[in-house]
Amino acid sequence: MFIHPITARITPNVHKHGSLNQNTNTYYHNPISFTGDDYFDYDGTLKKKLEARSKWDKFWGIGKKKAKQETQIELVGFTRAQSRIAEEKEKQLEMQERLLAQKEETLKQEREKTELYKQQLQMAKEANAKDKVILELQAKLEASKARTAAAQADFDMQAQRVEGIKHEQSILTKREKGKGWDKVAGHEDLKRNLEEAFINKIALEKNGCDANFPNGILLYGQHGTGKTRFAQAFAEQAGCRFVEIDTMQSDEDVIDDLHNELKKSRKNYLSPENPKQRTIILLDDFDSIAKLSKDEESLLQNKGFDFNDTNVGQLAEILSDCADKYKATIFMTTNHPRKISSELLKDDLTPYQIFLGPPAPLDAAKIFKYHLNGFTDAEIDYTRLGNEVGKAINDDEAYSAQGIVDVVNYAKENMQNPQVTESDLLDAIKKVKPDISTQTLNDFMDDMIALRSAFAPSGGEE
Repeated sequence: MFIHPITARITPNVHKHGSLNQNTNTYYHNPISFTGDDYFDYDGTLKKKLEARSKWDKFWGIGKKKAKQETQIELVGFTRAQSRIAEEKEKQLEMQERLLAQKEETLKQEREKTELYKQQLQMAKEANAKDKVILELQAKLEASKARTAAAQADFDMQAQRVEGIKHEQSILTKREKGKGWDKVAGHEDLKRNLEEAFINKIALEKNGCDANFPNGILLYGQHGTGKTRFAQAFAEQAGCRFVEIDTMQSDEDVIDDLHNELKKSRKNYLSPENPKQRTIILLDDFDSIAKLSKDEESLLQNKGFDFNDTNVGQLAEILSDCADKYKATIFMTTNHPRKISSELLKDDLTPYQIFLGPPAPLDAAKIFKYHLNGFTDAEIDYTRLGNEVGKAINDDEAYSAQGIVDVVNYAKENMQNPQVTESDLLDAIKKVKPDISTQTLNDFMDDMIALRSAFAPSGGEE
């Protein structure tokens, strides 16, 4: 499969064992997508890295594994030069402001015509023109006044729309303590991208503009990285109705619940109590219901089964028009993106597929500060704490967001003073081991590589 990103990001730096330097953010939470028109040129990138070796390394065949590891890491962090989402946001607002300028020019021209007819009528009266001429000029003046009034109303309405969009955007993107984005520490780039991809469209829609909302958003990453919490905060920040469906029940019940919630979503959107309020429906552990069983695959190959009767077929049908027809977007999370059927990752069904990995040192510092708020007044160097947990990547391990919470909780339970100190936290980091193991990281990397295996180089290293 092809891979294309949601955002433009930097190319990652590589540390020993093919890991990333702890000061870079890219490995941890770079948003990418599994499908699309742009793709990471794996073969070309690997070739360049192999050619960049010294002639002696080439002669002895040294450095092949390192080049392959570096290329694999860049694959996960592959980025495009510009953000299509940011461009879309700017384009929408610019279009409305351009339309306002056009209406302002039309109003100016109508006013000039009205003033001209006034002058002509005044001159005709002073020259004692015939009644017929005066009546014609009066009719033209009245018609011009009517056009000017219409142009003024049109301009006022568009000006109100532009101001309304800007005002609504400021409300939807405002950070309030204890609400929305404030419930998730760090990940500012990802928050901003989702604001551009979804939240700002709500501002357009509420002010009478057409806006295309995504049917599905997939958030994937290792266990404990905060995907569910992020989805909840996202819905609250966007001012959306939020519903979570239990995916641990039978597949049939999940599909039934989805249909029921979609109907409620449309009814809520059209209600006078919540005008144009959209719904976010969360499906946690989406991979548990989003793949074909071996029996289904066998029956489909033998044409003994209708694809639309499978879970995947029914989910694909739901995802095909839920944003437009039911005014809902389905937010899906998974620890195992490769297990999800490719049929559900098509660009029209799930255009935004976002990686939420272990927090980078800067985000880790914010998580420490967030969860220590109210528990200590001691002077703490949160940047140092973030860097300390970030060192785990040197051993191909990592602390998830939940892992950092575990560190904080350990410090609270074992603190030597009335308040948690920096020393308590540094000691807790030593005692609480990274919750994302080398094997977990490697398995996830293998998943990412397999998702675009058509471009992976053949063979391994001797």
